[in-house]
Amino acid sequence: GKRTQFPVSTESQKPRQKKAPEFPILEKQNWLIHLHYIRKDYEACKAVIKEQLQETQGLCEYAIYVQALIFRLEGNIQESLELFQTCAVLSPQSADNLKQVARSLFLLGKHKAAIEVYNEAAKLNQKDWLP
Repeated sequence: GKRTQFPVSTESQKPRQKKAPEFPILEKQNWLIHLHYIRKDYEACKAVIKEQLQETQGLCEYAIYVQALIFRLEGNIQESLELFQTCAVLSPQSADNLKQVARSLFLLGKHKAAIEVYNEAAKLNQKDWLP
């Protein structure tokens, strides 16, 4: 499927009108979130995420996604599940978000629900592969 680690600039893929000027800042913040995360600097990461979510009224999918990953690492599986579900709502075409929801359900011992969500994700993945 189309797995992107973090939102890279989409300029190369398709030309489109620049949105409001704060957009590049958003990307810069996402890049920071990514850097802190891969360095396992979770406190710094959470601080940037918090700012990012205030800036975007809680609508930055990437920030929510990484916050959910950190919650999972910290053992807050239920909170992590809720955030991955938010990502799935913001980006219904993303199989990756659904897989994370399924993984969270699995970790919570909700195996039947997890399998159902995995199946949904698999269907989305097949769509990715269709010409």
